[in-house]
Amino acid sequence: MSWKPHEAVSYARLHARMQTTHYCARAVAAAIRAGGVRVEGANAKDLGRSLERAGFTLVHGPLIEGDIAVIDALPGTGQYGHACIYDGAGNWYSDFIQHGMYPGPRYRTIQPRVVYYRHN
Repeated sequence: MSWKPHEAVSYARLHARMQTTHYCARAVAAAIRAGGVRVEGANAKDLGRSLERAGFTLVHGPLIEGDIAVIDALPGTGQYGHACIYDGAGNWYSDFIQHGMYPGPRYRTIQPRVVYYRHN
């Protein structure tokens, strides 16, 4: 199957909840599979390796529909990072409808490293 970013984003949008379920990587992986690419699940902070194995590459520059953000874990124990998919129109989805790329106020304050991926 070939990559269909619009289908991946549509799936993410349809399945996103109003609040987090704390399974962002699982939700993003499901959206990617709906878009036609097989990707293994992982904790969000480790999702980049799975994306690369599935044919995604690093992105530098303007983002487009279907790009994936993998955000480093916050400081402290039990932190797993965050992953989300971009709709190309300024909106981000993971397991929930986000109010920006960072999933919450602590992320917005600390602003951990973000790596973007795209499937070509």
